[in-house]
Amino acid sequence: MLQTKMAPSSAVLRPYVWAYGMTTGKVGSVPLVISLPARPKQLLTFSFEDTYRIRRPDSDHSDASPRVAVVGPQTHAGAGLSVCGSINNFTIHFQPSGFNRLFGIPMTELTDAAYDAYAVIGPQIPSFEHQLGDVPGFGERIKLVEERLIRMLVCPNTPDQVAIAANNLFASNGIHSVSAMAAESGLSPRQFERRFLAQVGVPPKLYARIIRFNAALDHKLRLPCRAWTQIANDHDFYDQMHLVHDCRAFTGESPSRFLAHLAGVPEFHTFFATENRLRHQ
Repeated sequence: MLQTKMAPSSAVLRPYVWAYGMTTGKVGSVPLVISLPARPKQLLTFSFEDTYRIRRPDSDHSDASPRVAVVGPQTHAGAGLSVCGSINNFTIHFQPSGFNRLFGIPMTELTDAAYDAYAVIGPQIPSFEHQLGDVPGFGERIKLVEERLIRMLVCPNTPDQVAIAANNLFASNGIHSVSAMAAESGLSPRQFERRFLAQVGVPPKLYARIIRFNAALDHKLRLPCRAWTQIANDHDFYDQMHLVHDCRAFTGESPSRFLAHLAGVPEFHTFFATENRLRHQ
């Protein structure tokens, strides 16, 4: 049986880190299989016991994930996960532009991909991994991560208008127009889209759609009795068919069929967690 916890970042890191998560426990000989849609989050995940296995689309073959993995934003349904054995994972969920601002890596290099953090981030990772592995508690790990990340901040009080816009887009569940965000940032639409793509890894209009779909999915997972028509209305879709269209685009399946895949893996519903979910942990 697995248990997943989530907690928000501190105020000083809030522009860079959205939340922290930890999943622990054991899965028997029958693996849990998690289907993954397009999703907006950028993650840094540490596996201290058995790693997840990455299932290739339309295949029974799977590969072990790296012990420390960087996962970029995903624009379509791709590989799923297979989970088995002893699990002890700690994950940093970054704000939309947080990984770019902390590590300076153009996010277009990480879009629709997951890499070994040793190759992406480099020499900082081994000591980071060992220190986190030495402390088992969720709160202790958060404290250690925050101390390290705060030391990495350069001019933390200098606002970045594109980062602010991207963070606000995530906080609003994707309901914000690109033209309004560009105007608020003081940039032309073309300048805004170019900087947004470099910092976030996905064009702003597509990113807003992915956020909105994940927020609707999270809403349904939290309130399964709520009708899809109501959820579509709550998340600013034109109608239920608009939601169905985006679901097929981002999962390859209808909403009800995709939801059925997630019914048996509630510990992983936090993959779709939104601001509202986090506030109610």
